[in-house]
Amino acid sequence: MTTIHWTNLVVETQFATELTLTGLRRLCSVPTEPELVDFGSDELNYALHVGMYSYSSGLERLCKLAIACHGYGNTGKFPKLKNYSHRIGKLFDAVEALTPIGLGASMHEAEYLVRPVDSLDPDLTITIERFANGAGRYEHLDSLWNDNAQVNTYNEWCALAARASVSEEVRELISIRNGMAHAIQTELIQADLETTGQMVMDDLVLPTFEPSIGVALSLFRKVRWVSTILDTATNTPAAGLPMLGDVVSRNFIHTSTDFFNYHIAGIADKEVVVDELIAANERTSGRATEVDDEHVDGW
Repeated sequence: MTTIHWTNLVVETQFATELTLTGLRRLCSVPTEPELVDFGSDELNYALHVGMYSYSSGLERLCKLAIACHGYGNTGKFPKLKNYSHRIGKLFDAVEALTPIGLGASMHEAEYLVRPVDSLDPDLTITIERFANGAGRYEHLDSLWNDNAQVNTYNEWCALAARASVSEEVRELISIRNGMAHAIQTELIQADLETTGQMVMDDLVLPTFEPSIGVALSLFRKVRWVSTILDTATNTPAAGLPMLGDVVSRNFIHTSTDFFNYHIAGIADKEVVVDELIAANERTSGRATEVDDEHVDGW
């Protein structure tokens, strides 16, 4: 393998990983209740297309990387991938048909080698493929000149979100994330840094919606499976391939709860964060009590 091939594989994997992660983060911010859409349509509704565009592109690339690296490991040549186009379902079938050739996944990762069975399928995969093929990516532009164009991605997403669910652990993490945003904003105001810290707060106060989080975590599990296949395909010195699992594993080879914890909610250590939030709340309550006492004394 040439140095150029090595570099291109690593860069492409980094590119696909960041695209996918960006997409999943944005998809968690898609409102699915009519009143939320009406209230925040200018700021929130477009998140679906940002998220789907990034996610579907990154997922497609990761699938093609897994197929390419597996082919190289078996034959010493990279297979042509153009015929797969943007057909996500066909790519999933091709990845599922791959026989592991590397050193294998660790014990706790072995279950991720199996194509996930999701209660939202086949509708979830159909929605991803429809978007990736162009019907969703260009639906708003197409509607400008084609009266028969269907602008349907949002309706499909809402139908999926109505069937999705999240665990109690994820609900707790959502609550902690909201508490983090409130505590940091309160401390910035107290320190007269509200304007200085506005850029930090923009990320923290970006709303997430539980139904969309449920769909996003189903999408995550598909990426985790493809990433684990890619890891095993490159985890053998004999193939001469870069160990691309080093790129994807830090983001995607986790439980759904841990993925949401680290990469969506941004919580490094839940127990420590909870302790800090309790302390911050006590400080806030203490300041409020002091202000009330001053008012009483002044009266």
